[in-house]
Amino acid sequence: MRTSSHVASRLRGVAAVAFLAVCFAGGSQSPAATAPRPVLTLLGASAQAANPGARPGKTADQVIVSDSFNNVVSVFDAEGRLQTRLRKGINYPFGITTDSAGNLYVANTGGSNILVYAQPYKAITATLNLSGQSPTDVAVSTAGLVGVMSSSFPSGPGNVFLYAKGSTSACATVTDPNWHNMYFGAFDASGNLFIDGFDHNGNPLVGEISGGCAATSITTLTTGNTISGIAGMQVVNGNILILAQNYATFSPEIFTYAPPSGGSLGTPIATTKLSAGIEMETFAMTQGNRDLWIVHSDVAYGRIEYTYPGGRFVKSYNEPGLATAFGIAVNPAASP
Repeated sequence: MRTSSHVASRLRGVAAVAFLAVCFAGGSQSPAATAPRPVLTLLGASAQAANPGARPGKTADQVIVSDSFNNVVSVFDAEGRLQTRLRKGINYPFGITTDSAGNLYVANTGGSNILVYAQPYKAITATLNLSGQSPTDVAVSTAGLVGVMSSSFPSGPGNVFLYAKGSTSACATVTDPNWHNMYFGAFDASGNLFIDGFDHNGNPLVGEISGGCAATSITTLTTGNTISGIAGMQVVNGNILILAQNYATFSPEIFTYAPPSGGSLGTPIATTKLSAGIEMETFAMTQGNRDLWIVHSDVAYGRIEYTYPGGRFVKSYNEPGLATAFGIAVNPAASP
């Protein structure tokens, strides 16, 4: 399993979320600790200058990043300038997302809740409490249905909680004994929730939950290719995008699949290779579906923009003093 020492140190005092120290390893990948890692230090406009072929112009009004080590969520404008930092009540923030109205949802893992903020993200406007759970991600459908991916560390299995629009009480709880933990999730335009995670042996899993508040089960989906180090997930134009960290080769990539058929996603219809940064944890897609933002952690903290599906590097920002970027969201976000 892939382990990050600073994450493990942080988690010694947060037993409820200790499973996160594996950083989404799939299977038994264990690259040598001495393997070389590229460290990206380009900052904002400097990255554009270093890459004159990059497409100019902003692609997101805001880019938002959660830093689990420092218990902070940072909101940046299109030029990379810090707008605000959320700290009150934040305890090991993990996955984050925005909805069509621009509201921000934070999977507050250490606090066992989901924190919701309306623009301009100055105060908590709603809280979804998940006592005894360790939420890892949150997704919101176009109809306002909220899906929360969670873990019951250490025994499992994981759970998915669904909330009707505007409600702070779950309308459905979905679990499966074959799913040890859930990680990330995203809704399609029809309100189906796609999730990823792993089984009791550490093997990556991908699944679909249908029915909204009437949902009762997870349909586990097969893929026609191997996904190594499963991580973030998005749904764009009906296609399912999954981040594979590929720790053994340090060559992360995003696989794009057509909607499932017969319980399978089949083979990818596109593969986006990511060339810069390290420890890529998850990603977000910008409105217009042309660009994606990746967060990277460990040696350097920051966010990197690529074109999609080509994977051309556009620009990067690093944030000195911050440590473990695990979640990212953009506003406005892509449509499913």
